[in-house]
Amino acid sequence: MSAISGATPRSTRSLYFTGPRDLEIREEPLREPGPDEIVLAAIVSGISAGTELNVFRGLAPQWRQHMDPETRLFLDGGSDWTWPARYGYAMVGRVERLGAAVTDRKEGEIVFAYAPHGAHAVLPARAVVPLGDLADPETGIFFANLNTAYNGVLDAHIPLGADVVVSGLGVIGQMVVRFLKRSGARTIIGVDGIDLRRDLARAGGADHVLVPGADKVAETVRSLTGGRGADVVVEVSGAAPALNEAIRTAGYNGTVVAMSWYGGTFESLSLSGEFHHNRPRIISSQVGNVNPFLGPLWSTARRGAIVREFMDAYAGDLKTFVTHRVPLADAARGYRLLDQGSPEVMQVLIDYRL
Repeated sequence: MSAISGATPRSTRSLYFTGPRDLEIREEPLREPGPDEIVLAAIVSGISAGTELNVFRGLAPQWRQHMDPETRLFLDGGSDWTWPARYGYAMVGRVERLGAAVTDRKEGEIVFAYAPHGAHAVLPARAVVPLGDLADPETGIFFANLNTAYNGVLDAHIPLGADVVVSGLGVIGQMVVRFLKRSGARTIIGVDGIDLRRDLARAGGADHVLVPGADKVAETVRSLTGGRGADVVVEVSGAAPALNEAIRTAGYNGTVVAMSWYGGTFESLSLSGEFHHNRPRIISSQVGNVNPFLGPLWSTARRGAIVREFMDAYAGDLKTFVTHRVPLADAARGYRLLDQGSPEVMQVLIDYRL
């Protein structure tokens, strides 16, 4: 049904980052959808504990630099983003209104959208992912996380029987563990300093779990793998010391897959010892595209379709990852919980029904 001309203007509430670690909720007009657009009424949206926290903290390079679209270089002398700014990329909502030309969506349909946090989103109909008969709409917010985790496993080229370490056992690390179990890794070793995360990794298929620092990860992995070290280390934590330890943990000619958007500094990174002498390969896994070595049969659309199947297969696990819900008006509390690294926190949802 098209928007009605002359209808009374509606308002919505939107979350804005107003400076490093600052946010506010603003009431503002809700614009009418264009011919090819839809209006979503948000049900829930997920706060990312990785990329989004870097943006929230003001650490993302786009706050200080401009990325040249032709050279893909980050350059000084300008910035891509300015405060205040909207952010967020994991919304599940109900289609509330259709633009005049939209024929492939229907009112009342539940969909996923890469949309910023707020009570509504107006976006192209082609940009949303229909969730179909997903049993619990809340688990739909993990569509983005699952794509990232699955993409990292595809980038890693992990052979059957490999010994693999997963460093960082947040939501994405948890899904990497489960994908590795499904794909036939011989030994899966999880690394995280938080008890809850290590317990969830064990439940999801990790054979061993280690505490960084206390368990001397690189040395312990050697003892668990006959002295070889890991075939692959998937680094998901986003912490510079963890990347350094991942390089030490990989065996000779092993692989380190860096899945995180590192927002800190790298004083601890050493390229003179194990990196130089053990010849590890470091792969940057970025979810914007799939591994080119998979060939032309693979695309982000195919990856997304497979991820939608995973959402059903892992529905129970996904539900257990949700530890906190906050109303939009109290979103700042959700960000504080993640920013402070509270050990009882996994996934924080903004719940628009509260």
